[in-house]
Amino acid sequence: MQTERTLVIVGVGLIGGSAAAAARKAMPELRIVGIGRNPQRLQTAVDQGLLDAWHPRPAAGLWPADALGLVCLPVDQIAESVKQLLQAGCSVVTDAGSVKEPICSLLQHEPRFVGSHPIAGSEQSGFEHATADLFQQRVCVVCGDPNQSAATARTAAFWNRLGMLVRFMNAAEHDRVLARTSHLPHVLASIAAACVSDSELEFTGTGFRDTTRIAASSAEVWTSILLQNRAGCLNAMAAASHLLEEFRQAIERGDTARLTELWNTAATRRRRLDPLQT
Repeated sequence: MQTERTLVIVGVGLIGGSAAAAARKAMPELRIVGIGRNPQRLQTAVDQGLLDAWHPRPAAGLWPADALGLVCLPVDQIAESVKQLLQAGCSVVTDAGSVKEPICSLLQHEPRFVGSHPIAGSEQSGFEHATADLFQQRVCVVCGDPNQSAATARTAAFWNRLGMLVRFMNAAEHDRVLARTSHLPHVLASIAAACVSDSELEFTGTGFRDTTRIAASSAEVWTSILLQNRAGCLNAMAAASHLLEEFRQAIERGDTARLTELWNTAATRRRRLDPLQT
């Protein structure tokens, strides 16, 4: 396993900041460089020990040629940033985007890029909410074959060092699956939150709060994700619309058996996430 010496992170927010914190914990000798648009915030990250240095943009000579790059930007900005890091001298660059096919397609002729998606996060944003444990025992999808690409193997090893469980998947399959497991739930949470008026908020309980927590996520980030994974999201939303209509019809008919069947099918699947849950 290669020992990383320099990590360059573009976008030091929740994910980028947590990657820096986790890398600092796992690899104390690692030098971590941040790239971003806000000098004051980046300097604060240096002062707090999250970064060793920062620069407003990538440029040749700012880090050793064996540096690993990590792009943690909205998905519609990732491909261009990857190109800039590669031109500036990073030997391998990966990303943390929640959509993979558009990015991997744009960079398909660049063997030094490896698409990744650490499936971790929260509704919070900014490195102030970063935590070194964010990635522990969470799944990270890496696009590629580690037996055929040293860059893929190196990327997988990096996420492993951060405590992640790496799974290899092609970009199209990633986007199809994540549309259902991540993108659709965010849309549904947003819809549920929007259905409640300000005057009704005081009557919400833990069910509403648990269901809608992720509706407080960044609109910029999620607009980019939904549009970049348009086909996958539309397919997932069609499936959700079909089930919603089945619920509506069962309620309209007073069909206890069908409602029970629909509910139990979902409840059984949800309980599989936690073997201790009954």
